[in-house]
Amino acid sequence: MKIRAVLMDMDGTLLGNSQVAVSVRNMEALQKAIEKGVHVIPCTGRVYDMLPPQLLTQPGLRYFITSHGARVYDKVLDAAIYEDVIPAPQAAQLMQVLEGKGLYNEIAAGGTIFFEKAVTDTLDIAQVPEHHIWYIRDNCYTAVEKPSAYFLENNVAVEKMNIYGIPEALQQEVFDAVTATGFIKHTRGAAAANLEFSHHTLNKLNAVDVVLAKLGVSYAETLAIGDSSSDFEIIKACGVGIAMGNAPDNIKAVADDITAANTEDGLALAFEKYVL
Repeated sequence: MKIRAVLMDMDGTLLGNSQVAVSVRNMEALQKAIEKGVHVIPCTGRVYDMLPPQLLTQPGLRYFITSHGARVYDKVLDAAIYEDVIPAPQAAQLMQVLEGKGLYNEIAAGGTIFFEKAVTDTLDIAQVPEHHIWYIRDNCYTAVEKPSAYFLENNVAVEKMNIYGIPEALQQEVFDAVTATGFIKHTRGAAAANLEFSHHTLNKLNAVDVVLAKLGVSYAETLAIGDSSSDFEIIKACGVGIAMGNAPDNIKAVADDITAANTEDGLALAFEKYVL
């Protein structure tokens, strides 16, 4: 079966350890696939404007599955064509639980990141994940005084939230409080320093369904490549599923093939073998 579309993960797949720049070989493979007429679809947990600039400016990339499938952005239409997001009233309730605690909480909405202003006003760069530092230093985010009020008043729904560096004394309290709302699904399954959660109905395959239908491409004609638990179902569903060499064993077990690690241009090797 000819491969007509590729679902391509970012962190741990397209990107190396810097998690910021795309290697020359990976970028060349991606460009050659596009020139060949293959639909290359970034499929990532990242919010849209936190994607590498190399991708955001790459001709031929139209559809972007972001925030683990919470939002599909069509670059040609400059609009979201699918969303499974936390509605504004429920998002506001979640924020009321989290506000005032000094937590570094990245609130993804509308393709960008929002913060509680009190957090950014006193931000120690050491709190910021290394691969997000450029985003913070370039002031790409929006800071609002009281997120719960802002999101409710402006009817802004939330794609996901990432909380980093939760003090140990607060970890269980924060985990239990957001879980108790019943609004969310955790990406990480237990109380810890870092939490990530989305709408409780989120299913990444629903976002893929929308994109493939737009393209008139079947799952059998699609290659998926990734390294993490959020890629598991997609790798299983596609005609060719590729696990990165740095993927955990359960991802490798359901894949049709295993390529090299992300630090060894494993994505380019898979493109060269199956697409080019």
